Amino acid sequence: MKRADELRRHRETFEYAREHNLTLRDAEKAIAAERSRLARERLAAVQQCGRSAAGSPAAIGADRPLRDAPRHAPWMMRD
Repeated sequence: MKRADELRRHRETFEYAREHNLTLRDAEKAIAAERSRLARERLAAVQQCGRSAAGSPAAIGADRPLRDAPRHAPWMMRD
């Protein structure tokens, strides 16, 4: 099954490259950029509807914001 997926992806890339007069490498980059853009648009649409609790993804390498520890967490020592 893995080989079939590889061949299917290569054919998609080859046809895209031929239609847009690109090299295979440039076609792969363009397809990835387009899929990424569509995914961001879908996420934005879902967030606008209020159906998703997922926030916007943080940039890679960005520090996470600090949150307070839960007050009644079982692992916390008490006074």
